[in-house]
Amino acid sequence: QNRGHTIVGISKRDGHNIKIIPRMVQMIQPCDMFINNAQAGYAQTELLYAVWQQWQGQNKHIWCISTMMSRLPVDPPIPGHTTEAMSAYRNQKLALEDACVQLQFKSHTPAITIVRPGAVATQPGQDFPWPYANVYAWANNLVEIMVNADTANLRVPEISLAPGPGRIGL
Repeated sequence: QNRGHTIVGISKRDGHNIKIIPRMVQMIQPCDMFINNAQAGYAQTELLYAVWQQWQGQNKHIWCISTMMSRLPVDPPIPGHTTEAMSAYRNQKLALEDACVQLQFKSHTPAITIVRPGAVATQPGQDFPWPYANVYAWANNLVEIMVNADTANLRVPEISLAPGPGRIGL
């Protein structure tokens, strides 16, 4: 659901290369929100800095998609991935999170939120509800949380959402 917004998708499937930072910033510049999800080495962090610099002082929002793996060492590896590959991925996400915290400290605009998903079923063959979360339900819940926070004039500097058994009765 686009909530009345125009959505601009930038994907390597469409021939875009995140490592060409000036071109990416040019495409992102007119937007009000940037979901920084592409991951290619440390290019995600470099793109964060470039967009943040262009958006200085503007009432815009950047969501940086990290991982809950950034909270713990990677061992054992995720099936199909080596420990070395997952450690490199984790370190790249840690660099992204550190950059977010540094930029949040420097300025309140644009707003930056670190988003740490847990296991989300984004690939064929990943089952939900357990151990993976349904990608659409996960995304809709994230948007609802962020919209509710915005409506209440609250800032969300970081958020972790992961699948899990059980319920919290409130």
